[in-house]
Amino acid sequence: MTFTTRFRLGAAALVASTALVAAAPAWGAAPAQTAPTGQTDPTPPARLTELKARADEAVKDRLAQIDKLAGRINSAGADCGQNADVTGQLGADRTGLQSLDATIQAETDASKAVAEYRRIFTDFRIYWLQTPKTNEVVACDRASKGDSSLTSLRQKIQARVDEAKAKGYDVSKAQAALDDMGSKLGAATTSAGQASSSVADLQPDKGDQSVLSSNLATLGKGRQDLHTAWNDLQGARHDARSAIDDLKDLHKS
Repeated sequence: MTFTTRFRLGAAALVASTALVAAAPAWGAAPAQTAPTGQTDPTPPARLTELKARADEAVKDRLAQIDKLAGRINSAGADCGQNADVTGQLGADRTGLQSLDATIQAETDASKAVAEYRRIFTDFRIYWLQTPKTNEVVACDRASKGDSSLTSLRQKIQARVDEAKAKGYDVSKAQAALDDMGSKLGAATTSAGQASSSVADLQPDKGDQSVLSSNLATLGKGRQDLHTAWNDLQGARHDARSAIDDLKDLHKS
């Protein structure tokens, strides 16, 4: 088997491996969980018995959502560095909601019950804050996993490029593609990391509209950063394919 034939067969194997990092990102598949324009927190029911029933239902719904969010973190397969922090927040939310529900169910003062009912939404924000926050943290985790796969692929291609160069072949195009691939992988890591770290410590607004608006703006910026990271990962994958194609068409310099 000639050197160029062996290289073309090796390049074909590398082409097949790029399919492993082509899956759609988590943040591209799920709708954003933010407060729709004009939507407000539920109005507390006038009757105490109905309020207690509604409160119990709302708490149980949020406890189920917390379980889903924790499951997403546990199955991410990587960690940008915020997983433990957000998991801890979700655990504290679970305990806090359970305690609040118990307080509401034992309440005999209607005015106090109304204030406690409102806290289910303002003090925890499971849907308007914790859900999009978790989605963005997990998206960073998965971007990190994709980055790792592409970095491994880049190293394999680089080894073949170095071997071809040592044999006297012109690898300038392949090397340029790999250099650009490295830059895009670095940029993707930075963008995804910025998204995850910026949202991880956001706290519930507790009824403060300025805090709610700030939280939603930060979450929106995080989604933009993740979209940028995804584009860079796709660009890196394209560079890998370009470098592989160049290896198929080697010629002496």
